[in-house]
Amino acid sequence: MVSISAPDRPFFALENVSHRYGQKTALKNVSLSACQSEVLALLGPSGSGKSTLLAATAGIINPSAGKIWLAGRNLLELSPEARGLGMVFQDFALWPHMTVAQNVAFPLHARKSAPGEIVGRVETALARVGLQGFGTRHPQELSGGQQQRVALARAVVAETKLLLLDEPLSALDPATRSSVRSELADILQRLSLTTIIVTHDREEAFELANRVAVLVDGEIQQHATPQEVYERPANRTVARFMGANLLSACVFGDGSIHLKNDSKSRLEIPGPIAHGDVHLAIVSEQVRVIDDGSKMKNVLPGQLLRSQYRGGQYRLQVRIGDPHSGQIIEARSNYAPTAEAVYLYLPPEAIHIIQESPAAPTTPPATEPAVELEMTKLQEEIV
Repeated sequence: MVSISAPDRPFFALENVSHRYGQKTALKNVSLSACQSEVLALLGPSGSGKSTLLAATAGIINPSAGKIWLAGRNLLELSPEARGLGMVFQDFALWPHMTVAQNVAFPLHARKSAPGEIVGRVETALARVGLQGFGTRHPQELSGGQQQRVALARAVVAETKLLLLDEPLSALDPATRSSVRSELADILQRLSLTTIIVTHDREEAFELANRVAVLVDGEIQQHATPQEVYERPANRTVARFMGANLLSACVFGDGSIHLKNDSKSRLEIPGPIAHGDVHLAIVSEQVRVIDDGSKMKNVLPGQLLRSQYRGGQYRLQVRIGDPHSGQIIEARSNYAPTAEAVYLYLPPEAIHIIQESPAAPTTPPATEPAVELEMTKLQEEIV
C-alpha cells in the first residue's frame, strides 16, 4: 500500500543528496525513494557510498547537499533522536550483563518513559519479533538469530517510522546465515515498517528487499526489483556486479548480431536494435548446455575450460569463438560434460542488450573512515 505524505512525494525520499570527504566525493546527486512498509536494499561494493548514505539518513553526518524526506518532513532539519529511526548494527550491540527485556527497554529509559509504558512496549516489541517469554534471558543464552531479533525489537520499541539495517547478517557464521536470512525476511514482513538495508551481498538483498538500489562510486546505477536488476541490468557496471555474462557484440544494418572475435556467430533477439557496438548480458542460469545445436538458432560452439560442482549443479566456464582470444561465458548444468567441445544455447528472450558509450575513467571511491568512527560512537550511545 503506497502512502503519500505530501503531493507526489513518497514516504521516504532522498533528493539530490551529495557528500564529500575533503576532495573525495562519496555521494553524487543521489535521488532515491521508498514507499511506506517497503523494504529497500542499498547494494554495492565496499567504498560505494552505502555507509555514507545510511549515516546521512541517521543524522550521523550532514550531507553536503540535498534533502532527505520521511513522512513529509525533511530529516536534515531534525536532530537524530527526533527522526523516528530505529537502527540495527552489524554486531547487534547487545549488553551481555542485561537481560533481553532490559536491552530492549534501554531506548525507552533514555527517553524517560513511564515504567508502566516501558513494560507494555517491551512485551509488544518482543512479540512482534517472535520472542515472547524470552525477556529474562541474557544475550549469551541466545542463538545468533535470536540475538538479531532482540536487536530488532530494541530498534522498533519506540515510535519507529524508518528501520535502518547495517549489514544485518555479517556477524553470523556462513552455516547459519541462510536460515537466519529467511527468518529475518519473515520478521520484516510482519513488522511492516519502511526499511533500508545496507549490504554488499546480492542474495541477502534479493531475499529481504522488495526493491534494490545498486550504488557504485557514489551513484545509483539502477533502482528496480531484484529480478530486473539481475536479469536486465541497466549498464555494464550493474551487469558485472551482478555476475552476469557480458559479451561484446556488433549489430549490423540487417539487424543481425555477431559476437566480436567470432565471425561465425550469429544471434537473434526479439525486436529491432540500432546498429553499432553493444554488449549482451545474460545470467548463467539461463544459458543452456545442449548436445547438438545443428538445427537450432542462437547456439554457440565452445571449449570447456572448467567444470565445478556447486550444490546440485555444475558451474561451467566455456570459451566461445577463437580458442585463444574468444570470449568466456559461464553456464549452469545439471551434469558435468564429458567432452571438451560443448554447445551453448542462449534463449533470445533471455538476452538483454546494453547500448552505451565506453565508460569514462573513474577516480578511486572515497573512503569512509569518519562514518565508521561515527557509527561506532552512535552504537555506544544507543546501547
